[in-house]
Amino acid sequence: MGVSIRLLGKPGILNERGEAQAVRGLQSWALLARILLSERPVRRRELASELFPQAVDPLGSLRWCLASLRRALGSAEALRGDPVESNLPEGTEVDVRQLREGHIDTGALGDLLQGMEPQCGPEFATWLLIERQRIAALIDAHIRQETIQAVSVGDYDRAIRLAERGVRRLPLDEGAHVLLVKSLTLAGRHEAAMDHVEATETAFLDELGEKPSAALRSAARRTIAAPPGGVSPDAVVRSLLESGRAALSAGAVDAGLDCLRRAAADAEKGSDSRLRAGTLLELGTALVHSVRGYDDEGSILLRQAIDRARESSDPRTMAAGLRELGYVDALAGRRPAAAAHLSRALELADGDEDSLAGIHSVIGFNLVDWNKVSEGLEHYALSLEHARSVENSRREAWTLGLGGWGHLRAGRPEVAKAWLSDCLAIVDDLRWVAFRPWPLAVLAEARLGLESDPGALRPELEETFALSCQLADPCWEGAAARTLALAHAAGGDTASAIDLIIEARERCTRETDTYVAMHAAILASHAEIARGAERPAESDLIARELLSLAARAHMDGYLKQALNFIGEA
Repeated sequence: MGVSIRLLGKPGILNERGEAQAVRGLQSWALLARILLSERPVRRRELASELFPQAVDPLGSLRWCLASLRRALGSAEALRGDPVESNLPEGTEVDVRQLREGHIDTGALGDLLQGMEPQCGPEFATWLLIERQRIAALIDAHIRQETIQAVSVGDYDRAIRLAERGVRRLPLDEGAHVLLVKSLTLAGRHEAAMDHVEATETAFLDELGEKPSAALRSAARRTIAAPPGGVSPDAVVRSLLESGRAALSAGAVDAGLDCLRRAAADAEKGSDSRLRAGTLLELGTALVHSVRGYDDEGSILLRQAIDRARESSDPRTMAAGLRELGYVDALAGRRPAAAAHLSRALELADGDEDSLAGIHSVIGFNLVDWNKVSEGLEHYALSLEHARSVENSRREAWTLGLGGWGHLRAGRPEVAKAWLSDCLAIVDDLRWVAFRPWPLAVLAEARLGLESDPGALRPELEETFALSCQLADPCWEGAAARTLALAHAAGGDTASAIDLIIEARERCTRETDTYVAMHAAILASHAEIARGAERPAESDLIARELLSLAARAHMDGYLKQALNFIGEA
């Protein structure tokens, strides 16, 4: 056993025998965390300025703390140089690094430097706030992933323990409660599941003024079909699958989901393991894409589909399930988890161009919002190549629409305009009304960036917003209202712009499975509009909300914007 460094919860350094080593002063722990968690080595003057702003001799204080840490680590070579290199003793374990690699039990983990608020400069205070949010998000994502995996393999006792941990950490997160209710239900503890549903509804009413969505009660279904229609042959299952797909395509979501639930329940009783995996994939995908607020239940079904597909040696279904899990995690800002799912999906696709088109598009989606924009756009380009090769027009339109947003983020409004115009042509040809508001809203933003007349854009944007409201899609409503607010701000009507950007936020976040990057874009626009309207206090308040959201959801581009807004306040 080597040296062990704990930075999560109460910090500590244990030697090879497991004995705690003395480290004096909160600043020493702050220094160790700053060095070990930074993406690049930090110069001594920068560390001294951040950590010892009031010291008479900041560099001397830094040297004293570094020496103290070397003694605790039992290494004269560690933490030397300028910039300071960690150079930890061989075999040293650092709990934060283990967390990032997924090699640690999340049960005993606390916050970064929990309970410690070192008297440092504002730069370090901001850094610590961001790192605490990032690490908390990683822990929450691990707990969620482990819960879903435990449910998938039928280890319901473990799933319940994990889900209860998730609820304790995020008491007002509906998704955490959905996973607990589903775990209790599948364990046969129906009364406990319903008790938790009712207690959660009461708590949400008291704290938030409204009940959770229907997804919470849906998780308490005693069976997938609630109730199943009896034992049916595989042919009936396939018929139900076709009926469900057709109903969803026609916009009859409830009827489509009912068919898919019955198909999944009946397939579980049959002998065709590939059919079981396929029906779970169809139902999980439908819950993720066709009805708002059901991403958590959908994720459980997708994980089950992947496990069934692995048992039946069905890599295509495994790849599709991993792609959808990656999409759910990317949508919610769990980017490392999304990247892991999507990397595995790529390995399984094995030259299947249709599968590759979908996987590359979701990888691009995740990377662009991660602020790895150039890399993300490369994956969107690959997705287009594969989609066009197999003539998958729907996938091509989706990639053009989201890729256009990526080009806009990259500061390329001309390219964005071309991609979005092509997207709209395909959408209109397919009569894909449910997707149309997105390219319309983003195309209008691209035109604003090219100095189009904001007044001329407003009538079309108002129609787009109205269509989004008719479709009742929170993301499209938020996107359309945000661009409409930007058009009003560009035309000098800041009062209307403020009203619209507030409405954009309310509409975008009214469901639990919010597209966090759109939420961040709305907050960034709100802070910008408020600053332009000479409302600095409002701009600063919104920027601080953006900072917290961007840190938790690994959105480094928005993180920089938030810091800039705060710095200018």
